Amino acid sequence: MGALAGGLLLYAALALAAHRWISGLVAPLVAALLIARHPRARFSAYVFFSALAVRGLVAGAWALALFAGAAIVVMQTPPAVRAWPRVALGRTRPAGDASST
Repeated sequence: MGALAGGLLLYAALALAAHRWISGLVAPLVAALLIARHPRARFSAYVFFSALAVRGLVAGAWALALFAGAAIVVMQTPPAVRAWPRVALGRTRPAGDASST
């Protein structure tokens, strides 16, 4: 599953070279969340890849849309679900978090 993080880092380099600053700066953050297996990594990746897919479709950048779509499909595979579990009620807050009351 390191391929997703690696793909994001490669995309970040290409985006920064093309002066797409926001996308180029957010991609490594999403990659870092995936590598750290943060509880919100899966959600962050879906939001980022969905935005890339829409931008690719609107701009006619088919390679970008294909990359984003393939990443979303990869996120559905059993190894990805094991690496980054789906968000479930009660798993997103640290144990003993008093702010939820």
